Amino acid sequence: MTFESFIPPRSKKVLEVTGKADKNFQTTEENFLAIQPECQYFVAKSFEETTDKFDTILLQSSYIGNLNQAELVELIKKSAAQLEKRGMLIFVLENIGFSENIHALLEGQPLKYKITLSKGELEQAIIAAGLNLGRTMHIGVKMNLPQHLTDNSKTDLSTVAYIVKATPEPLPPKTLLQYQIGESLVCAPTRIHIPTSFLMAESNIFTNSVPSGGAIKIFSKEFENKVLINQRTSYTDIQEGKKLFEVMVETGYLLIFEIDDHPVRWEQAYQSTGYLNFVGVHAIQTSTKYLADYLRQFNPQVKFFANHLRRLLPPRNFAEESKQNRPVTIFFGALNRDEEFQELLPVLNHFAHLYGEKILFKILARPKHFHALQTDKKIFLGDPNHFEGQYIPYDRYEEELKTSDIALLPLQDNQFNRAKSDLKFIECGNCGVAALASPVVYSDVVKDSVNGFIFHNLNE
Repeated sequence: MTFESFIPPRSKKVLEVTGKADKNFQTTEENFLAIQPECQYFVAKSFEETTDKFDTILLQSSYIGNLNQAELVELIKKSAAQLEKRGMLIFVLENIGFSENIHALLEGQPLKYKITLSKGELEQAIIAAGLNLGRTMHIGVKMNLPQHLTDNSKTDLSTVAYIVKATPEPLPPKTLLQYQIGESLVCAPTRIHIPTSFLMAESNIFTNSVPSGGAIKIFSKEFENKVLINQRTSYTDIQEGKKLFEVMVETGYLLIFEIDDHPVRWEQAYQSTGYLNFVGVHAIQTSTKYLADYLRQFNPQVKFFANHLRRLLPPRNFAEESKQNRPVTIFFGALNRDEEFQELLPVLNHFAHLYGEKILFKILARPKHFHALQTDKKIFLGDPNHFEGQYIPYDRYEEELKTSDIALLPLQDNQFNRAKSDLKFIECGNCGVAALASPVVYSDVVKDSVNGFIFHNLNE
């Protein structure tokens, strides 16, 4: 088990102290460096005072789990002295009350976790050391437990480990990020869920989300800062929308509208409510400079946050792949590019006929594109019984892209496409795939024949 999702991604210098970990122990180093490759990550068996300062110090259960209270308080003080400003201590503490531990004890078997420290004792030591105790999180497994066992237990039987955070500096204001999700399958993971998971690694940030049309719970005094991010939704009733916004502003909310596609495709819906989502909020966030410039006609407060990778994948071993003598795999996976695919279809069918078994096509999410390819050397990516085959989870998308050779990134030159981001090209680079792209959007990032290929017409 590794703990990269609990380390703030801004951390550029991290120390992980493992103690006498067992032979199967895996440090968090590799997985965190995939998120933050600029980090200097150090792993040590014990903590020794150094002149180094760290953004985050991760103390493993195998190091702290059997310290007495005095030893633990002293260790916490020394660790805190080695933190940078805004630094954080993260404690991983295995749960001695985990059901497998209790079962082993009752059966006379070796304990899964050979520790003596409890969560409460750790939290007391943090306070005694003069630090500010952050939120304690549980890493658990789903279990079917009799209700009387759950009620009578003083610990969480399904909790494998606790993550306890502490800071020398006062905790930041308690902040709530609420989301109203308009498009949950494709856009929300990249624009909402992944960034939120990174934010949740910081102290005192809480989240809540509802689908479009769902009731938004309005918090009044529970949080010092409150933000509502309305993601790609439009209200059917302008008066209802205005009333909601007014109540939320009166309650102290900051209102943000998130959109990462050109609104021209849904212009009628937005016009019918006087562009309330744009003009009735404090600010708009978006994905490209092109979109930001367009959106400022509705609201001067616009910030664009470019789409990024959530992690770097391990590099491909092309020398080994070449020995497999497999066909060249061409990948097409995109929404809202149906006309572009139809334009390419005669060329793709020509090459399918010309090269036969030497080419394999992977087509994602569009059954009609798949059936239009005149070859049996093709794979459809998508479950027809799941959203009519129009969607696959991002993890699978990434895996299928990484096992391809060439990705087709066609975009016709129109207002909607010019507002798109270069995320698909970035994903191709991450997956070691050659991008064959239109000049629209991609000419700004693709250096032709260097890190990809630009085609201006079907002959090219």
